[in-house]
Amino acid sequence: MRNDTDRKRKGIAAAVAALMMVALFGLLLASVVTALGETMVFGVHLATIFLVVYALVVLAMILGVVAALRQRLRELKGGEEEDAKKY
Repeated sequence: MRNDTDRKRKGIAAAVAALMMVALFGLLLASVVTALGETMVFGVHLATIFLVVYALVVLAMILGVVAALRQRLRELKGGEEEDAKKY
């Protein structure tokens, strides 16, 4: 039973950490989109292109965090840590 509790605790910790990072990246993305809205008033310039690329990079980081969380939860479900402790 202890292993099940440890798995749940580790899963919750991973989810909380991922949620915090997604929230942080979300705030960053919101600020970039707001700045992008301000630069769109003046037309397409180098700053607008830079902000679009920056927004895409932040979005990719959010997707990477979500993918890492899914992988971590799969590892915990599979019990790979318990197998590694045997050696």
